Amino acid sequence: MQIITLDSTPFEKTETAVEVNKGSLVLLHGRLPHYSCENKSKKSRHAYALHIIDGNSVYPKENWLQRPSLPLKGFI
Repeated sequence: MQIITLDSTPFEKTETAVEVNKGSLVLLHGRLPHYSCENKSKKSRHAYALHIIDGNSVYPKENWLQRPSLPLKGFI
């Protein structure tokens, strides 16, 4: 497997704070630069990653999502 850099231009150093209500769900594209400050509360902050792919895609053997003991399942 090989990672190809299509554009090495650094992202602009602009910051826009986006406040959300407690319990909100925030969805970000995986390639969107993002940042979250340190969680200073005593409660953990949950984060989930959802990978959506074409059902006919074939992963390389060395891909980290290959789990023979727990194979990927579709939603349908």
